[in-house]
Amino acid sequence: MSEERSLKGEIFTGLEIKIPKDIKELLIPGEKVLHSVRQARLEQAITPDSIFVTTHRVIVRRPTTLGLKRNITDYKYTDMANTKIKKGFINSTIIIKMRFLSETCYLRGIPNKSAARIFRTIQERIANVRSILSSPQPISEDPLKILKIRYAKGEITREEYLLMKRELER
Repeated sequence: MSEERSLKGEIFTGLEIKIPKDIKELLIPGEKVLHSVRQARLEQAITPDSIFVTTHRVIVRRPTTLGLKRNITDYKYTDMANTKIKKGFINSTIIIKMRFLSETCYLRGIPNKSAARIFRTIQERIANVRSILSSPQPISEDPLKILKIRYAKGEITREEYLLMKRELER
């Protein structure tokens, strides 16, 4: 009976999950997973997405081909502009506007209780990154370090960064 109730809950609300091996292998040293959920099966009946919020980024794992393959996309906090949450009756959608990419990240079918915590964590992480990037940096004589800082602050685009980096490495 509890297994049947659990399955119904997963269909409508999503589910908090354990961290799979392939995601653990992607984590960089010192990175920790703070939240891990699988979206409600109403969003994608056969292969729902899994969402992992870490100390460094948001990772979305999208199974394809009936779960035999998977696409993994990560969204770094430094690239995030702002967030929005749309609360539904049972589950929520978190919308993350990206700074450098035109693509917006949609985290759909998240249980309401988890969505509130995930939303708060993402907002806190974005604020932390912004405060680090906006704090006065000691002036460095290394042009590559200066270039990296300018890119991280969003003063230059990725294309400009790569072009200038190539010039400096000559």
